[in-house]
Amino acid sequence: MTKRKTFSFLIPPLAVLVGALLLFTSLDAKISDLFQRTLPATPTRDDVILIGIDDFAIETIGAFPFTRDIYADCIAVMEELGTESAVFDLSFLENAVASVNENFEPFYPDEVMQEALEKSKITYLNFTFDYQTDISDYEKEIMDEVGLYNKIKINGDTLTQEFSGVTATIPEFLIHACGAGYVNTDPDSDNYYRRVNPVAKYDGNYYLQLTFPALLKRLGNPEVVVENRKITLKNVELSDGKVKDVVIPRGNDGKLILKYPKMQFNEYNYLSLGEIYHLVQLRRWMSEDGEEEFIDEYNELYSQLKSKLDSSICIIGTCATSTSDYGVNLYEAQYPLPGVHYTFANQILNEDFICESPVWISIIYALIFSILAVLVTTTIKSTGGKISLGLFVICVDLGILFAIYHLLRLYVGSAIPFVSVSLAYVSTIVMGFLSASKDKKFITNAFSQCLSKDVVKQIVDHPESFKLGGETIEMTAVFTDIQKFSSFSELLSASELVALLNYYLTKMSDIIMEQGGTIDKYEGDAIIALVGAPLKMPDHATRAVRAALNMKAAEKLINQEIKSIASLPRPSEMDVSLYNAFSIMVKNGKEIFTRIGINSGEMIAGYMGSENKKNYTMMGNNVNLASRLEGVNKQYSTFGILVSEATFNLLDKEIFCRRLDKVQVVNVNTPLTLYEPVSLKENAGENLEKYLTVWEKAMQDFDSENYAEACEKFKKLAAANPRDKVASYYVRLLEKFFLQGKTPQESDDFGVVYNPELKCFRLLSK
Repeated sequence: MTKRKTFSFLIPPLAVLVGALLLFTSLDAKISDLFQRTLPATPTRDDVILIGIDDFAIETIGAFPFTRDIYADCIAVMEELGTESAVFDLSFLENAVASVNENFEPFYPDEVMQEALEKSKITYLNFTFDYQTDISDYEKEIMDEVGLYNKIKINGDTLTQEFSGVTATIPEFLIHACGAGYVNTDPDSDNYYRRVNPVAKYDGNYYLQLTFPALLKRLGNPEVVVENRKITLKNVELSDGKVKDVVIPRGNDGKLILKYPKMQFNEYNYLSLGEIYHLVQLRRWMSEDGEEEFIDEYNELYSQLKSKLDSSICIIGTCATSTSDYGVNLYEAQYPLPGVHYTFANQILNEDFICESPVWISIIYALIFSILAVLVTTTIKSTGGKISLGLFVICVDLGILFAIYHLLRLYVGSAIPFVSVSLAYVSTIVMGFLSASKDKKFITNAFSQCLSKDVVKQIVDHPESFKLGGETIEMTAVFTDIQKFSSFSELLSASELVALLNYYLTKMSDIIMEQGGTIDKYEGDAIIALVGAPLKMPDHATRAVRAALNMKAAEKLINQEIKSIASLPRPSEMDVSLYNAFSIMVKNGKEIFTRIGINSGEMIAGYMGSENKKNYTMMGNNVNLASRLEGVNKQYSTFGILVSEATFNLLDKEIFCRRLDKVQVVNVNTPLTLYEPVSLKENAGENLEKYLTVWEKAMQDFDSENYAEACEKFKKLAAANPRDKVASYYVRLLEKFFLQGKTPQESDDFGVVYNPELKCFRLLSK
């Protein structure tokens, strides 16, 4: 038996072994997300309501956190309006400090809240599990009295997560609640919230998720049978009078797979706590100032709230922009976490679930299709046939899993089969290439040198299209640089600086490559990239600008992540040097700000170097211009991106830009018009469109030498958006020079010189 045949037999099990390592990554979860997006939407029920402590509530009530008498008033109103259950995703962990009322009399908000809870028949409170916090025997006794469900039966369960610590609502409140559940909702390793524990263990007892007690009350307090693969609610009394078992499937980790509504959080069945409290305010005003002034508004609001809250399960939690109770789900990057509890309740009442198969099924399935992929690619002789049938096997592999998911609502782990079959297929193809002609050896080398799968596919399909040497290509060059990065170098050690750069460059490079770009090289903190080569793209300019806008959006998240991580103890999995770099940056008030220059046109691109060491790179005047534009951002104090007129003319209408000056940059004599991309159309609101319309009118006034009118418009723009330093720049330019009847000269040290003949500015530095 030849070595090649021996290796062919080994490929399937080795590919499955490598694929099985994906159990420790989030790839399977991301594939599951894609599958879930194709399912019919789960209806949002009218009788499950999210009551948010949002910006309107804070504006109506006052600074957050609210005093507890506020919640007491809201509980009373909700009960009066017929609310079935008021479930608090808010923790009352400590006694409030006494204060004085408007008559300077002692005021004890805890007593008001306690009295409201004692009268209430609808309120559910919470506790939070951990692995270290101890509570007193008395607190534990109260928690068990309120939080233990007396109809739980355990049938061979070994998957339920067990905790060793707990933090509970203060006993004075908890003892008067109708029930209580835990609020723990942990994200996956990629920070997505995909699952939730329906039950959890502590001190040998089983406790319910936050909304579960209220749901069980709605369903007639059925017996709950907990098993490894499912939780069964026995003999549930349905609204139509029928009785049935409701089966809640559990994933391989014992958790429920969440099926979020196909919408943004603010489109849920939602109500602001501020609207409920406004009813309280109206009553107070009516008692103080007489009834007639507010009676119509009161009656209308009362009627609206009554129709919405009557017989509803209400989940109360924070979603204001000033709070930090946010996460990520498959539909929203800034997702308020009270929505997890809402989704859990909505799912159970709709009986809309997703099951998950055991891992061993994925492994067996992966092995079968890996063997099939090897047989196909070794049996077929032609290269085209190998590629076509191999890809067909991969598609069939995923297609079957997708069909099972849709027909049975059963997710069979797809990452292991997909990666295993792909590895088996690619390995067999590569093995064939290694034993074939010189052309196939060239393709093998290309696999190790190209940066994106699209480029690799192009090489495989058309190896003749790539050759050593350069060719003139219409494409777009991208230059990025971190503002004042030298000041970072002064603060950080070599290892800290390297760790920070690797963290930053990885995130930014991924964004460029997502748009089909190729990284030419790194120069310290700078990224030099090209879009439109070696894989030709007619929309190369649009892709490059989209990448730039996405990089600026990612930059905000990076700065937030740095502050968030630095404020906490170092995560165990995080590199020490990177954590130290984050801490030093925050301590010294440093933030990352990326400047990006983009230009399009004809450039020379190709493999350059030697036969043993070559690099795909670009050169030409249009490349140099992109580099110059990156530095021009500093002069105009932009939000970080400048593009040339050549790039702007190639952009589609999905990208909003604003026009700046006509300039001559250093070493480039031809005047060019600058444009600053500000937003993708999908992210822009009506206000931004109006803002850009006024901006263009101001620039037209400036071009027409109507300097007074232009200055007034720029002042209004600067006042409307204080963050817009470009508007402020034009105000300074006009007031200091043009309104004084003069133009900036080199001696003025303003960074530019005005050429009245060409009606353009010459920049004095990069």
